[in-house]
Amino acid sequence: MGALLNIWEDLLEDTSFGLFAIHSQLEDYALAYALNQACGIKLRRLPDDLELDQQVYFPLFQYKDEANQREWTLARNSGISTGSGTAAGLFPDEPSHRKHFLIPEKKEVDFFLKLEGEDAEQNLVSSLLSISKIITAYRLEASKLKSKQNLIF
Repeated sequence: MGALLNIWEDLLEDTSFGLFAIHSQLEDYALAYALNQACGIKLRRLPDDLELDQQVYFPLFQYKDEANQREWTLARNSGISTGSGTAAGLFPDEPSHRKHFLIPEKKEVDFFLKLEGEDAEQNLVSSLLSISKIITAYRLEASKLKSKQNLIF
């Protein structure tokens, strides 16, 4: 049991990946397409979404660059959970919807781009900013995030 706990703690502390915050009003599939064009990659939607507590799902787009030993993952920061309509109100029988965040302390960020592999792209931010529908993009320090465990996928 102790070894399992140590492995989990090691996973939580592993922040050896590049993490980039993206602010954009694009839909996730449109941003994935724009990233493919600007960065010369082939992000594709994974068949299974990332599921967090309370049945909140976050779509993931991924590309494994075997030649450069890199893995790119695009994730939307916000997800919606649908619950039963038990709340009192004008429409008590309708399902309720709540907005959740993959990284709650960064609610202002629309998407996260996680880059694992040999060396994180040095010029990636300038490539991201070259996409006209991206408002801004910048690198984040994953080790300083409170909910970095949500980035283990």
